Amino acid sequence: DEESEIVEAKGTVLVLGRSGTGKTVCICNRMEFDRQKYGKDQPLSQLFVARSKRLCRYVADSVGMHEENSFQTFEELLQSLNSTLPHLEGNTKHFFSSQRIDFNRFKQEFHPPNEGSVSALIVWTAIRTFIKGSIEAFQRPDGILPKESFVAVEALGKNRCKVPTNLRED
Repeated sequence: DEESEIVEAKGTVLVLGRSGTGKTVCICNRMEFDRQKYGKDQPLSQLFVARSKRLCRYVADSVGMHEENSFQTFEELLQSLNSTLPHLEGNTKHFFSSQRIDFNRFKQEFHPPNEGSVSALIVWTAIRTFIKGSIEAFQRPDGILPKESFVAVEALGKNRCKVPTNLRED
């Protein structure tokens, strides 16, 4: 079945799905599977990242806390990376918190209100979900879905992207 394929697959697995489809259960089972298979002879480090602290605690309780495991929210991971990366030898790129854009900043600085324009929330959601956050974007070297793919209904599917086709050009 699908869960067994995910749990026993070799390498990294990206699990996508709607709420309540069993993604978390699959991840918990996968973490335990990997620990049983690869953690016998040597310590196995595992990192679980989620948006909510509650979900991190749930997974930590489900798979058990081991000193090699880390359960972090996305914000905690960013803070950790932000404090660690600038100190790495030879690192010439820096990400400053002033470069981070949340919805409020996007709405104020990049999407001024125009009568008849697409709402800022729809544009923000399209950027986060498809242009930068889709599997298609992830598979590209630059991590950004090209405009042609976003505009083409066939690329994302009619039912997957709720932004009307006539508004995707804007």
